[in-house]
Amino acid sequence: MRRFFTSELDVDPDQIVLCSNCSTCRWTCTSYEEFKSEAMFAGGRLRLLRSYVEKNLPVDEGFVRAVYACSTCEQCVERCPIHVPYVKIIEDVRKKLVEIGKGPYGKLGVMGDMAFKHNNVYGENPQERASWVKPDTRISDDSTWGYYVGCTASYKRPEIADATLRMLNYFGIEPQILGTEEKCCCSPLIRTGQVTRPITEESDVGETEVLGTLEAEKFIVHNVEQMKSRGVEHVIFSCAGCYRTTTLDWPRFYRERHGILPFSTQHLTQFLALKVKKGELDWKGSYPETVTYHDPCHLGRHVGIFEAPRQVLSSIPGINVVEMERNRHNSVCCGAGGGFKAGFGENAINVAERRLHLALETGATTIVSSCVFCKLNFLDAVKKRGVDIKVLNIEDLFISLMGLG
Repeated sequence: MRRFFTSELDVDPDQIVLCSNCSTCRWTCTSYEEFKSEAMFAGGRLRLLRSYVEKNLPVDEGFVRAVYACSTCEQCVERCPIHVPYVKIIEDVRKKLVEIGKGPYGKLGVMGDMAFKHNNVYGENPQERASWVKPDTRISDDSTWGYYVGCTASYKRPEIADATLRMLNYFGIEPQILGTEEKCCCSPLIRTGQVTRPITEESDVGETEVLGTLEAEKFIVHNVEQMKSRGVEHVIFSCAGCYRTTTLDWPRFYRERHGILPFSTQHLTQFLALKVKKGELDWKGSYPETVTYHDPCHLGRHVGIFEAPRQVLSSIPGINVVEMERNRHNSVCCGAGGGFKAGFGENAINVAERRLHLALETGATTIVSSCVFCKLNFLDAVKKRGVDIKVLNIEDLFISLMGLG
């Protein structure tokens, strides 16, 4: 097993062997439920890895597909009786596949290309990254508060960015944003193994031209140094993926050469829950409907934020909060994370549709989450599969009930 891995990847082959000999997590795996294949859950996937490595088989598309058909939701890690760090292992395997030129899978490489060329994974104009800011909202160039917006809220779900800024303004905070200087947090790149990757394109004469090297560390250091140079001490996040990456990934990329992160981080649900606890949030409206909360994987299992969103929801007048059978640590993935939606679009919508039906079984008319990707994937399921349920994020409710929309 050691032949496949380099020391830099820090993967213990014994853990791979242990995982490959077990199937405890199979029945809770989102990927297995979707594909019904032994290669599509943690133990089976690492069993496949062992076969390729121990028999020295050439890496083919089927193997690469299996490695990437995982949303890295950590349900398997939650269930694991011996605490195998499966998500770390699979991300290291993806990184290795990219290093040897076999990854990422399918069109996932486009995210890396776009990040290299445009500083965001969607290939949008970096000069328009802050175009969501409206004239009646307030930002600052000297506040100690910062708001890291992220690629998806900046370009695909700007209502989330706008709602977060209005929420902060309501509490007297005029945050700094990096605007055109904000680069991708690197969550999509790290999750898909594109930590470092040469970026190429075909020339007019059909030759492959190397444009440069994509390096996630440079993006991370840039974002941190931008915040630091502006005197930002507290950073708010509306994106669960960005928050998870800043909490768990940024420190390990930044610390060795630059030290600890020079600011504190907080997800908007933590910010609002603290306002509720201090009695500083007086709701102006009510929401007399039955609501269920969906725990985003990156906010829940990955960083342990389960109660803050529920505390906010429970404080809303008239609301009836009910739980799905699988919630908190046992929550079902929405299907959007870990590059799964980008690589397996229709399958991701299938996963979202199943989760929405679990929400409907509670009698809820609204499913609320606190992740831009969950909202995006749920809305796609509502639109394409006709699931009759309202999809909101907590900041949406805040803006509506406080009359700020």
